Amino acid sequence: MAKWGEGDPRWIVEDRPDGVNVNNWHWTEKNATPWSKQRLGELLVNQKVEGGPLVVTFTKMKKIEGEATANNRKAKLIFLFEWIIDLEFEVKIAGSEVTYEGYVEIPNLSDENDASEVEVEIHLEKSGVKEEEVRQFLKTEATQFIRKQVEIYLRELKEEFSKGLILPTDKTKPQEIKKNKTVVGVTINKKSFQDYILTPGDSKSDNSVQTSVGSVESFDITENFKVQPDRLWDVFTNPEFIKKWTNSAVQSDLRTGGQFSLFNGMVTGRFLRLELNKEIETAWRLKKYPPGHFANVRFVFRDEKDSTDLTVYASNVPSSLKEDTENGLRHFYLESICRTFGFGARIF
Repeated sequence: MAKWGEGDPRWIVEDRPDGVNVNNWHWTEKNATPWSKQRLGELLVNQKVEGGPLVVTFTKMKKIEGEATANNRKAKLIFLFEWIIDLEFEVKIAGSEVTYEGYVEIPNLSDENDASEVEVEIHLEKSGVKEEEVRQFLKTEATQFIRKQVEIYLRELKEEFSKGLILPTDKTKPQEIKKNKTVVGVTINKKSFQDYILTPGDSKSDNSVQTSVGSVESFDITENFKVQPDRLWDVFTNPEFIKKWTNSAVQSDLRTGGQFSLFNGMVTGRFLRLELNKEIETAWRLKKYPPGHFANVRFVFRDEKDSTDLTVYASNVPSSLKEDTENGLRHFYLESICRTFGFGARIF
């Protein structure tokens, strides 16, 4: 997902005295993250779900991570958002002094799913004679309530942040809202659009979102580092350490959806998943990749007690650039780290 304020500057249009974003042609975006956090809190926290003798109260937003933006490009309106939410609850049963506590996890509230497809995972932290009854109620009635509230959020998000993005013209058509996309008079591929706005510095033609890649391949590389996983993790994630082994300026927004740029822009991408001291999954590209194309590159850390095995799994790599990609990851990532910090088991 494009981070607020980092859209391609070629498509960011400033207010002009002679008109703003004429014919809705240029790339504009609105940051919906602060509004979303507040509204999701209002819709979910301090809400009650009652059924028979059971009363569930959602007491606190334990965690809310993610972002949301509304985007307009060439009169096409699309909403991109991704949220991970942990919501604490307590359950009381009439006639019982026992209070059941825990939290629900919503791991996939994103533009890829309808409200009815949102997963709700139950974590019950206190057991008792009514535990199974409580768990079943949470899986059914409470889950249905959460999905209903999410549906309200999605509707209001589109209503609130469509204002001012599609400006009136003599050719403007009625707006329609569909799953995964909101467009005016035309349907676009949401994933291609997302890749389009995420690609730093690539030249695009107005009538093409992504260039054909041809065949793709996969490979993996494993290297042993004489260091503990937490230390090696720091080397891969701390900008000060990254500067040392890349010998270049570094941009790194270490969070799910955050973007990075290494080797003076030769390598760019975004973080897809971060598991502390265990795995970093990225959408990763060399500058010479076809415009809009990202490989999937995962760095998996395995604790070997006195050392760490690091395996790089790369997939969706253009066949014509597999050798460049593999050599680059081996020489400019793994071997460079070994040389710079003295972690290697062998001399390069």
